[in-house]
Amino acid sequence: MAVLLGILIGAIAAYSLPEAFLWLRPALRPAFFVTMFFVGTLVRAGEVRAFLATPMRTLLGLTAQYTVMPLLAFAISRYFDDPQVRTGIVLVGCMPGAMASNVMTVLFRGDLMLSVTMTTIATLLCPLVLAFWLPLLADLSVQVPIAGLVGDAFWMVALPVALGITLRWFRDEMPTGWDRLATGIASASIVLIILVVVAANHAKLQTLGPGLVASMLILNIGGYGLAFGVGTLLRWPPKQRRTLVIEVGMQNAGLGSVLALEHLGEAGAVPSAFYTALCVITAALALPVVRRWMGES
Repeated sequence: MAVLLGILIGAIAAYSLPEAFLWLRPALRPAFFVTMFFVGTLVRAGEVRAFLATPMRTLLGLTAQYTVMPLLAFAISRYFDDPQVRTGIVLVGCMPGAMASNVMTVLFRGDLMLSVTMTTIATLLCPLVLAFWLPLLADLSVQVPIAGLVGDAFWMVALPVALGITLRWFRDEMPTGWDRLATGIASASIVLIILVVVAANHAKLQTLGPGLVASMLILNIGGYGLAFGVGTLLRWPPKQRRTLVIEVGMQNAGLGSVLALEHLGEAGAVPSAFYTALCVITAALALPVVRRWMGES
């Protein structure tokens, strides 16, 4: 509940007074590196072994993510007449999982190894996914900064998590209260992300219409629901099924916003700007419900 309140209060504050929070933007990347290191220390050796025993799970998860979301986004985009907005919505559906999904996976007691692997590989595959889906669904080409995508995936996700996992591997018994500290840092990271995202996209968020708000909400909730259905059909255990739902529904729309601004203009960037904040808020809203359903506080 504290995470949810922090996100909602932060979103309102950042939208109302964006200039008061924009100074945090340069701190976001190094703060995320530190956060992902602490998140990595939550992974036990047994979880690593269990992950390595089921390598196909990652491939199946990525296939679901890059099929469900692009097609759902395309279907929703047909509601709009503006080709830039339509393409912007499709672009959201073609994005990899957000880095914040790794933190949310920890809070939802999901499979962190699966989450990090899906986020990293999905980010690396993003240029190929865009090259495949955009000509089919949007009939527009978008140049993708491949080097930047690979660099961010490596140093912001893979490297710090690997360092954290390595530390935990050699020292399974961490100091008292370590796991609670790491989870607290992860929660603070989510609030920081929402502060920066909302403040940085304040102008674009003001141009939202009710139709676009509804369409992005349908895309987000629909992604969660379809991912849950896929995980159920594949008979994934609850822990891994929760992870798939988070990875599929929490797209890296921040990346989509950058690409759309460069190649589609302001109108094409609005869907990504809104979705970036929306997916974090909806996940946070679900957190108390899921925790109660799991019998956790």
